[in-house]
Amino acid sequence: MSASEDTATTFATEMGYLEPRASTKEWIKDTLPTRTDVVEYAKTTFPVLTWFYRYNWQWLIGDLIAGLTVSVVVIPQSMAYAKLAQLPPYFGLYSSFLGVIIYCATGTSKDITIGPVAVMSTLMGEVLNDVLPELPQYQDTPWVVASALSVVLGCIVAGIGFARLGFIVDFIPLPAIAAFMTGSALSIAMGQVPSLMGNNKAPEYNTREATYLVFGNFFKNIKYCDVNAALGLTALALLYFIRWGSGYCSRRWPKYQRTFFFSDTLRTAFVILLYTFVSFLVNHSRHGSPRFSILGDIPRGFKHVGVPHIRSDILSATAGRIPSAVIVLVIEHVSIAKSFGRVNNYTINPNQELIAIGISNIFGPFFGAYPVTGSFSRTAVNSKAG
Repeated sequence: MSASEDTATTFATEMGYLEPRASTKEWIKDTLPTRTDVVEYAKTTFPVLTWFYRYNWQWLIGDLIAGLTVSVVVIPQSMAYAKLAQLPPYFGLYSSFLGVIIYCATGTSKDITIGPVAVMSTLMGEVLNDVLPELPQYQDTPWVVASALSVVLGCIVAGIGFARLGFIVDFIPLPAIAAFMTGSALSIAMGQVPSLMGNNKAPEYNTREATYLVFGNFFKNIKYCDVNAALGLTALALLYFIRWGSGYCSRRWPKYQRTFFFSDTLRTAFVILLYTFVSFLVNHSRHGSPRFSILGDIPRGFKHVGVPHIRSDILSATAGRIPSAVIVLVIEHVSIAKSFGRVNNYTINPNQELIAIGISNIFGPFFGAYPVTGSFSRTAVNSKAG
């Protein structure tokens, strides 16, 4: 060491700001996260760690009511949505249970419930309708494509959440979202009318065409309507009658408003059970030749448990649809979570919500699920149940 360096060191030591040379052990200690950092990260990623130990058991009755009610609603809903997605009905059941289990540990909304929804199912059906002609090897197993797409979407959405980019949701134009939701509702409604009226088996009648073509072709083929129209129209009338009656009674007797809300919510399950009983009375002795269309056999257990097949041909065929699917997943879920958060006076973490639905869509396909997100109708049931 030279004289000048020695003098500088002595001066720095006397002044008290000489920094000691760091060792490798100290550098590693400063770089690695502390126990507190790990605990805080775990609480951020799994919010359940912040509330499960202080759960109020007085909430249990409300949670049981909500769980049972949502279960009754989701069974017919999920099977109907699976048919919208061009999949066998039981894939709706596969998609309806794992998301709510994962969300319990990773979500920040007390009301929202994850599962099959109409808009996402319709989009999934359109994707399969477009890509299966390019992928003839999956014509008999379309759920392979749906499961692969679910994993891809889940990875993208979870990645956005982990990167803390949830703020971009606030910049998506509301008119564009409203237009998409309205168009989807019209497409769903018109696509179901042929089945409602029993003329969906008319020659050269494709319900996956543009909505205006389906509307026109329905009247062209109206002569093919059969006895299914009697069941469809009476069931539809009964659904609207119960809805109108529940609304009128809740206004007439506000003291029982919550009871009438549940009667309105459960009207779908009631009508399904009623017409299932009617179908049993009519068809139980007509083996192999039912008087009207029935759902058919639903296999027990999980017949499609396994690792999803993420293949290059599937990714290349569906790549153009991935951005729109990501937007639907994110917007529908976050908007519902924010809405019920405002109603019930709590806030959500958008980034954590993206992580929750991302993880749900990654692990759901291992049980045969297709893409899922937040459901407005079932979330409303959760909220009203307290």
